[in-house]
Amino acid sequence: MVNQIPEAASEHEPMWALSELPVHQWTPQTNLMEVTTDPRAYERYWWTAQDRTGDLLVVIGFALYPNLGTVESFAIVNLRGQHTTVRAHRALTANRFDMSAGPFNAVLVDPFREWHLTLDDNPHGIGYYLRWYDTKRSIAQPAMLGGYETFGRIEGTVRVGSEEFTLTREEFSGSRDHHWGVRDGVGGPGHLLRPRERATSTATSGQWVEFDDWSVWLHRILYNLGDPRPGTGRIVKFERELSFDPETKLFTGGTIHNTLEGGEVKSLEFRPLGNQIAFLRCGMYGGSEGGTPGSDIWHGMNVGEQVTGETFDVTDPAVRLRLRGGANYHCEVTCGDEVTTGLFETHDPLTYQMCADGEPGHSLRLS
Repeated sequence: MVNQIPEAASEHEPMWALSELPVHQWTPQTNLMEVTTDPRAYERYWWTAQDRTGDLLVVIGFALYPNLGTVESFAIVNLRGQHTTVRAHRALTANRFDMSAGPFNAVLVDPFREWHLTLDDNPHGIGYYLRWYDTKRSIAQPAMLGGYETFGRIEGTVRVGSEEFTLTREEFSGSRDHHWGVRDGVGGPGHLLRPRERATSTATSGQWVEFDDWSVWLHRILYNLGDPRPGTGRIVKFERELSFDPETKLFTGGTIHNTLEGGEVKSLEFRPLGNQIAFLRCGMYGGSEGGTPGSDIWHGMNVGEQVTGETFDVTDPAVRLRLRGGANYHCEVTCGDEVTTGLFETHDPLTYQMCADGEPGHSLRLS
């Protein structure tokens, strides 16, 4: 099965069907495209799938690097604290519609509506066949950081060892995004020009939460497909009250007070579900703590054609401490009388330190 280009709904304009595919370094024909010789140029996709009980969390990524000539994909599956990652790399070819790498593949079925995602047999004991269905309207970001975001429902199967899990749209939800441009650190630590600034940019504002008729994606309010409200909303101020484990300084809960345009405040209370965490270094998100644990692979590094991976028992505090850096915590999230699940991202231990230092918008919750 290969990617085709069906039409896209008009509510996503000025994006169109081709905007869903990884072709944005080809031509400057519209302000949604970008041309650059910067080695840190990238185009990246992200999907998540999480249940409502805190048992199974899946994070999937695919990226290509037009000026480094590489393609990569990864998946993190955390089943009740057993955190398994698979990564695959290959050389970039002229066929930008090909979103496969090793045992991974991603196929666009209907622009801004449906994707199919697969991870076939591999040496690391996890696999999946997932059908993703968008629920929120994707709207283009500015051209300097091209891309868009949405939320969705997922159905299909996930395999972990000898266990197979059936995912239904009623029980599994997630977020996805597609961004392109220039990103610090792409290609390895030699391209990480501003280590602390890169970390703080997503350290304590990483909230990906969907409610029935609205959602929070980082700093944007997204609405349902077909919603009469145009475009997206925007969060203009964040006030964070966060708590941390006293030994590891890892996130244990908190509240973000989000002030929207117009002055409305939406306060989201986050309660982590067990040890359902995706440690992003395993997905090659390098930073001051390094790249992948042990192998130190960063996004965009040319490591040849290979499939790698590992499993960690993240119920062990010492293991969590070893893997810290960027992390997505699967949480129960409450806003008023609405309760759902979503992800909260920190950069540990920097997020703790920003709260301890009382940096603007950050404070420690002491009880």
